[in-house]
Amino acid sequence: MKRLFIVRHGKAEPHGSCPDFERDLAPRGIQDVQQLGAWCAPARRQGTPCCVSPANRTLQTGLLLLSAWQEPESAMTLEPDAYLASDRAWLRWVNEWDDQAESGWLVGHNPGLSELVDRLTDQTIWLPTSGMAEIELHVHSWAEVFAGTGRLRGLFTPKSHLLP
Repeated sequence: MKRLFIVRHGKAEPHGSCPDFERDLAPRGIQDVQQLGAWCAPARRQGTPCCVSPANRTLQTGLLLLSAWQEPESAMTLEPDAYLASDRAWLRWVNEWDDQAESGWLVGHNPGLSELVDRLTDQTIWLPTSGMAEIELHVHSWAEVFAGTGRLRGLFTPKSHLLP
């Protein structure tokens, strides 16, 4: 059994303020991600994969989570092609993880992340900013993760706090 935590970046600056890739977290986004990091810290296992999109807002989200988890920046892997990646791309990266890890984390963007939740669980959700889905995967190896192998175990949004 594996556990996958899928996190959408925090609320960002408005569109048009700069190129989309360079948008930073807005003050509310920072606050929401700090709250998420503190809330989900008990579920985080040091040394488990944490794959992050390199866009400013996702990088900042990942760094805030690591700070809440008291882990170094080196605990995060920036995936160069994760900016606006499809659900299939995210799944390919998950499939490559070391099986020693019992859980893993993704930090990125919609629609790819919400579509990944749908693909794995057959449940359609739309992750809001600073939203996190916890998926229980009925597999022994990350390479076995594919459509329908998961069950949505928990959902965090800034407005609701359901324990992981």
